[in-house]
Amino acid sequence: MTEVQEEKDYKLAIEAFNLVYNALDKKAREKFRSRARDMVEEIYTSGFIPTLFYIISKAGLENNNDKLTALLNSPSSKSIDLGSSDEASYMAYLFVILYYLSERNIINKEFLINKLKNNRLELIDKLYELSPIISARIKRYLMAIKRLAEALIEVR
Repeated sequence: MTEVQEEKDYKLAIEAFNLVYNALDKKAREKFRSRARDMVEEIYTSGFIPTLFYIISKAGLENNNDKLTALLNSPSSKSIDLGSSDEASYMAYLFVILYYLSERNIINKEFLINKLKNNRLELIDKLYELSPIISARIKRYLMAIKRLAEALIEVR
């Protein structure tokens, strides 16, 4: 990976973290911090797709899909309230992953949002197809998210 790509990953991590930080209340931020610490390791232990399935199952998309798509569509200045539940922290971590994939043009944002709303199975199939590329490229970004969460989110 080139130095320019690394810088882009760090910049994206800061942008995504800022959006997530502003979308969660204090309790959910603490939970997100745990997700950021655990999920990056889980992706490289269990694999991207099994971990993604787990995150999706915990994110409560059946009830909160509109919040996730709104966050993906929002400019960085607009705040979306994801809430304070465990689901919110998983949804925030799912957002972090999907944000990277769309902003780095690994997957088209319009396709991503459309499939989140209308056909998640087709989206999962596409992510499965791209998983070798995703796994190879996303680690530095997720590590940056982890470090930001550890540095900026206090736990009681």
